[in-house]
Amino acid sequence: MTVADFNRAVRLTMSLAGYELLTQRKESFLGLVWPLLQAGGLLLAFNLFRGDAGGLEIILSTYLGVLVWTTASTVLISNLRILPANRELITHIAFPHAILSVVDVSVKYLFFVAQVLVGVAVWLVVVPNEHWLLVLAYLPIYLLAFYLALLAMAWMASIIGAALPDLSFLLPPVLLLLLALSPVFQRTAEGVSWAVRILNEINPLSLWVDAFYATIGIAQAGPAAPFVFLAAALASVVLARYLITMCYREITKVI
Repeated sequence: MTVADFNRAVRLTMSLAGYELLTQRKESFLGLVWPLLQAGGLLLAFNLFRGDAGGLEIILSTYLGVLVWTTASTVLISNLRILPANRELITHIAFPHAILSVVDVSVKYLFFVAQVLVGVAVWLVVVPNEHWLLVLAYLPIYLLAFYLALLAMAWMASIIGAALPDLSFLLPPVLLLLLALSPVFQRTAEGVSWAVRILNEINPLSLWVDAFYATIGIAQAGPAAPFVFLAAALASVVLARYLITMCYREITKVI
């Protein structure tokens, strides 16, 4: 790719992202509130089932975990159908099709960042934390890693969704079940079956929630730098970019 091609790709990405932000502006309130409603509803169900008392600390940590999970799951679902949904654009305009996922991820990521920064700020005020400077230092590393992980997942999902178009309709209830079994609601290993532990160890969304909790020091003595997450995300982006370079040309012939 030449410098001119790169500049055109950047301009197209920014133009599409701006248009997407404008079209989603009317839905922005629901987008901001939905993770809170989902976290509250699931937390209430768990408390009634277990008889637990949920304080403000539990509510905040649950909200933040659901926020990470919801952002990742919405990116996954939307990119499973992103190529067929943009069939007309792909057919009539010559452009790097990888931009479609970049735009989708970037828009959803901006909403995520706006919410997570407020949530973490409230967390640091409500929950006394002597390592708050480390949290502020580590959080940008996590945010960068999370964006790269989302982008890699989006590119992979676009390939899978083109081959299995019905998957985007079957996956949402599965993701909701996995959320209930995730570290968001299964905080400790005590009382958690070995099957659930293994499931969370191989589920990328659970690992991303774990990495976020470690970054801000939830369920640990102090915050931990998410360098491993960043390294894994970088490797995933390189692999996903290679795969879409190999697959997109054939996929776009049949969508």
